[in-house]
Amino acid sequence: MNAVTEERLVDLLIGWVKQNSPKSQAAGLEINRDTDLIASGLLDSFGFVDLIVYLESHGGCKVDLSDADPSEFSVVKGLCRLALRDHRTPEDEDGQPHR
Repeated sequence: MNAVTEERLVDLLIGWVKQNSPKSQAAGLEINRDTDLIASGLLDSFGFVDLIVYLESHGGCKVDLSDADPSEFSVVKGLCRLALRDHRTPEDEDGQPHR
């Protein structure tokens, strides 16, 4: 299984937003790890759902927002960290497989 890194998810996410957000294309906004995708207007609720589906299908992770703070997952790095948190297995903790 290929390891998914935060940097890879950040790159995937930023690339998707640049291609799919009309505001980023029109305004030429810079998107980085600290960009709040909702507050900046780059994504609306439908765009955010599309982004989650994209991350799950291309990043190999499951994004569970059920217990996440919206201020955490609306920012690029927070959303990526949330995806990685839910992607980790018990083996990731100490390198040994767990049963």
